[in-house]
Parts: sequence; C-alpha cells; structure tokens
Amino acid sequence: MVKRVLNIVNGDNVLNHLKESGIIGGFLAWGDFLHEGPVPEALTLEELSKVRANFISKKGLGEFKEIYKEFKYRDDEIKKFKEYDEIYLWFENDLYDQLQLIQILDYLGKNRPRNNIYIINPTNYLTQSSPKELYDFLSFNKELATYNHFITAQKTWASFRHYNPYTLYKILKDDTTPLPFLRDSIKRVLQEYPNTKNGLSRTQHYALLSIYNGNNNPNDIYTDCQKKEKRPFMGEIIFFYMLKELVEGKLILSMQDGHYMELTQLGIEVLEGRENWLNIKRVDKWIGGVHLNNKNLWFWDIESKTITNIKEEE
Repeated sequence: MVKRVLNIVNGDNVLNHLKESGIIGGFLAWGDFLHEGPVPEALTLEELSKVRANFISKKGLGEFKEIYKEFKYRDDEIKKFKEYDEIYLWFENDLYDQLQLIQILDYLGKNRPRNNIYIINPTNYLTQSSPKELYDFLSFNKELATYNHFITAQKTWASFRHYNPYTLYKILKDDTTPLPFLRDSIKRVLQEYPNTKNGLSRTQHYALLSIYNGNNNPNDIYTDCQKKEKRPFMGEIIFFYMLKELVEGKLILSMQDGHYMELTQLGIEVLEGRENWLNIKRVDKWIGGVHLNNKNLWFWDIESKTITNIKEEE
C-alpha cells in the first residue's frame, strides 16, 4: 500500500522547488507573514484567516477575496490531515518560518494526530538546496513530532497571540529545545517592539542606519539590512512598505520616484537618540496579539533585553 504523504511548506517558492526536486507527496503552502499585523487570541483558524486576509489586503498586497480564498483552501486542506500517513513540515530557522511552524503544530496537536508528523530541520535555505540535500534532510534532518514538540508550540503560539507581550517574553525562561530555532525567533519578534531609546523597531533602526551610512537606493538598503540579520526573515515587499511608513513619518526623504532616499534632520535626531519617534508619531500597530497604540505602549529595552511598558526618560 502506497503511503499518503503531505509536505507543508512556508510558501510557493519552496513548494515549487521541492516539487521540481522530485520530493514525493502532496504539497501545501502556508504563506503568511505572521510577524506583521494582528494575530489576536481566541479566534478559530477560519476566523484568524479572515483577519489576516483583511490585514494583507489593506497593505495593498492583493484583493481580500483572493487572499481569503487562498487561506480558505489552505485551512480546508490541513483539516484533512488525518487522511495522510505521514506529514512533513519543511520550515527554516528564521522568524517567518518559525511562527508558521508553531501555528501548524498548535493546530495539529489540538486535533490529536494519529499519523506520523515529521519536522524537517534544514541546515540551509530550502530554495538554495540541491535535490540531494533535500533528500538528505528527509533522511538525516527529520524529527518525529512528539508531545514535547506540540506542547512547546502550543504554549508559544498562545503567548504570541496574548494581549500582553510579557507572556511571550516569559517563554524565553522555558525549555524550548524541542524546537531548536524557536528561542531566537522569540527574541527577534520582541525586538520589533519600539525600543526605549528612540521608539524605533530594530528593523526601522537598521534602515535609518543604513541610509546614514550611505545606502540610498531601497534595494541597497534592504540588502544591507538583511546582512545584519543572523537569520533574515523579512521579504522585500514588507520591508519596502516599512520604508514608506518612515517616509510618511518624515524620518526619510524620498526622491527620484522613490529610487533615492536620505535622512531628514528629524530622522538623524531619532537615529542618534536625541528625539523619540513616539513623541511625534501616533502609534497603531499589531505584533501578534498585542495592539500597540498610544494608550497601550510596550517597548524593547535594548540594554536589559526585556519587554517593558516604561519608556526611557529623555
């Protein structure tokens, strides 16, 4: 009897690469950048997909109906997981992939899987891996998901969706070794909170610093910021949208139809910590289940490496 196999991956690029490399089985792309926008608690998979589709469409990244149609197909397919003998979760070591991984493990774990579910721990990026390397991952870098994997994922996923970010911060004190790349991913998402010194996220700070150091083209700024990441996770489209917000916030001056950027005087003052952007900007941002606004501000303290709701006094 032929085994029914399902491969779940982060997006279409990896899906196509695995297919072209001859990996057997069905394929399902998860395809959501969960590190951006609302991921509130107490919603079903379907309800959350509607929230995510609405957020993505408002970013100008597609029509709501089409995005939700893709998510609904994805959700309907994962509900059939008990029809498969083996499921392989192909997720890389960065924040983008790890959040998808814990969402999927949370869902599977709560629905009492009886089939064999394997987590692939690739040593390099999947789209850059040869067919031989991919088959080696299947042979030597897969791990059967156990109770410890599911409970670690469930606890972290619930904490990420909680309205208080300190809940996620406390996960750093737990044993997350069943998912070896999770701890760094938790740290990285916490660093996207405004920092206590100038009100910028780590990505925003890197972007301003890159321009300050002489990179003026958006593509060059993106490449420079990626090099500063231990595990790059942010796609170009989201990064460029973030640059647009910094332009609207008058920290960056955009010229030549957006092909040339330089810091404004305000941008320099914020970068150097002489001004805090949150003293100027109205905040309306979601990170997981936390809705940051001027009445609900949370910060990442760079020096103590903790999450706090107290801004550093100027």
